[in-house]
Amino acid sequence: MLDTTPDNPPHTGLVGMILFLAALAMLFISGLLGYVLIRTTGRFAPPRGTLQIPALLWGSTVVILISSVTVQHALVCVRREKKSHFRLSLSATLALALLFIALQIPALRELLAQHEQFRARNINIYGMIIFLIALHAAHVLGGLIPLLLIWTQALRGRYDHEQHAPVRYLSLYWHFLDIVWVVMFATFLVLD
Repeated sequence: MLDTTPDNPPHTGLVGMILFLAALAMLFISGLLGYVLIRTTGRFAPPRGTLQIPALLWGSTVVILISSVTVQHALVCVRREKKSHFRLSLSATLALALLFIALQIPALRELLAQHEQFRARNINIYGMIIFLIALHAAHVLGGLIPLLLIWTQALRGRYDHEQHAPVRYLSLYWHFLDIVWVVMFATFLVLD
């Protein structure tokens, strides 16, 4: 699929994707800013060093970083007409995305259990952490839909060096999710 049709100017899809990512960036930045304010100035914020970030979140961080590499490799491969490597890289990205979600679910359960313990002491900071992690996970789940569609089309040989705009947009979205996760996770660690 080309980035243009007779009715659309060139780069319309790219501009649309950038605007979409800008809107998502505002959502994540405002949520993270809310967390920072609550964590640093909140009346009921726990003292530094009391939050327990589940170890599974470290694993999911590694997984999403690797998936960003594989989706970028897929884009490079389709541009160079290396179709088998393209399909392999997309398959790896899909598997890593599923693994990311699989690691996030038990980590969220662990955070919920910790949240209940802190809530009994009138400390509600985990609610914001859980919200931000769940919001990010929802966007990864949302990204699975186009990833699956592009993957199935790739298996059918739909993309080549001239027609790969959806792969480019997927790559941009995936890198965005990667950056958002790393910034969020780093913020949780720094403010603990």
